[in-house]
Amino acid sequence: MVMMAEQDASAGEETSPVARLLEVAARNADELLGESRTEAASIVAAAQSDADRLTGSSQAQAEQLKASASAEADRVLADAHAEAERVRAELERARAEQSAELDRQRTTVLGDLAEQKATLEAEVARLQQLEQDLRDRMRSYLTQQLAQIEPTTSG
Repeated sequence: MVMMAEQDASAGEETSPVARLLEVAARNADELLGESRTEAASIVAAAQSDADRLTGSSQAQAEQLKASASAEADRVLADAHAEAERVRAELERARAEQSAELDRQRTTVLGDLAEQKATLEAEVARLQQLEQDLRDRMRSYLTQQLAQIEPTTSG
């Protein structure tokens, strides 16, 4: 377009308003192009700023979620350790109770066995005494019988 304006300017004064119109149009086009470029640069800068802001926000949110997940994992782990400790303590308590109960039962059984032993020993002693008495009586009886038989055989 600039070439046409130069041709028109060389043609004379008649084309001068056309050349001016072309010159104004060219200036307007240049201004609009500059404004468009400025506006485009502004839009790109705003978009880049929004992208940077969103990226930063996303990274911050990701870090927050990571920290939250880590805290939750720590809490769950602590709960699991506490539960394991509770179960261990409960098992230890139950073991101690069972051990105490077994000790009581053992003591009771041993006491019962000692009583039975004493009873049996007393019965054995009674039977031994009875045996001794029977032997003594048998000896006495046999001695008497022999004594009765001997005078008749001697006589």
